[in-house]
Amino acid sequence: MDDFKEGMNYLKGYQHVADFQRFCGVEIVEVDDLDEDKANVANGHCNSEEKNVENGTQNNVKHRSVKSHTNGFKNGITNPNEKESKLAYKINNKFLFYLLQFGASLGSEMFYIVFYPFMTWNVDSRMTRQILLIWYPLMYFGQFLKDWIQWPRPGPPAVRLEGNRFEMEYGMPSTHTIVGTCIPFSLLFLTSKYYEYPFILGLLAAITWAGLVAASRVYLGMHTAFDCIAGISLTAIALPWMLSVVEYVEYYQVTSPYAPFVSFLIPLLACIYYPKPKVWSITRGDTSNIVSIGACCIFSTWLNYHLGWMKETPKPTVLQPLPSITAEWVTYSLIRTVLGVVALAVSRIITKKIFLKLVCFCAGVDTKDITKQRELGLEVPVRWLTIGGLAVSTVFTAPICFSYLGINRENYYSEVGL
Repeated sequence: MDDFKEGMNYLKGYQHVADFQRFCGVEIVEVDDLDEDKANVANGHCNSEEKNVENGTQNNVKHRSVKSHTNGFKNGITNPNEKESKLAYKINNKFLFYLLQFGASLGSEMFYIVFYPFMTWNVDSRMTRQILLIWYPLMYFGQFLKDWIQWPRPGPPAVRLEGNRFEMEYGMPSTHTIVGTCIPFSLLFLTSKYYEYPFILGLLAAITWAGLVAASRVYLGMHTAFDCIAGISLTAIALPWMLSVVEYVEYYQVTSPYAPFVSFLIPLLACIYYPKPKVWSITRGDTSNIVSIGACCIFSTWLNYHLGWMKETPKPTVLQPLPSITAEWVTYSLIRTVLGVVALAVSRIITKKIFLKLVCFCAGVDTKDITKQRELGLEVPVRWLTIGGLAVSTVFTAPICFSYLGINRENYYSEVGL
């Protein structure tokens, strides 16, 4: 029992994060004995993320200055008044650095903006909706747990290799590992129900995907191994029963005339009444992003169905061969994805400013008064209007445009039914 407790304390502590970073080629150096100016000169990198180039090569040593964050922690230290070591780091293994950066991107907002539209426009919108119905409730619960448990992110002797934005939220559990587990294993289960292919290859791909995401969070110094184990365990517990009912839930939310009360109103209220932490963090806004994507995609499909555009087609009773990847499919998928994602990205930039001004005007708040906006929770309506609007564009507007251009996927409007 003592060995178990010791092992758990090690996984919850920060030393193993630093050990893993060093194992992967991150050279960590304490620079307490240098003053800040000398540290910046010595390391070739200051807190503003400026790049120093010597003889045509980039110096990858980065300086971490002492900095308090709005959640009351300094680089993962529970006591904001506690002295923190200043750390510098140098990347000695570029391959692992870029590989694990890619792993971390599999749980980023940009991943969602590309993955869900790609699946909807080019692969199977019914399966995509079912993945969404698993993903966003799990993520909501994970985000809620972060603000409830309030465990800080790792600090010294580990260093953080990711941007400051994620430092402004708590670390337990790792929601990156939740998404990095639920999406690949949901894909594996659902595709194996519809299509015929070597299951072992899909399983290896899912394990690799999930492992890469989990390893990236420790490597980047954003989570302890315990945070990642908690995220994976939460998903492993919830996923089997969610997968057992998701087809029926998805069918109801698309076909029932009363479904928006469940599929749209309840998620919106869940974000509005999201427990407000004592100290503001980015978690509530990010949760609104995630939930609005799922809810608005389902609502848009409901709208397609009740306008008579989307027809029921029962799924095949026997497994189908995987669709052939032809030159035509690649060409049209590429065209749809590039045109659609670029349009979504531009729309996000424009509408974010418009809706921020609109919401602030309605609330009687200056757009520059960030403190008041956070106090009133205005990030919820802004995120729902902006990111939710992109979800509506993905499922409702873009296919109309694709049909007008003659490039819409043939089966798109027939992917409903049990």
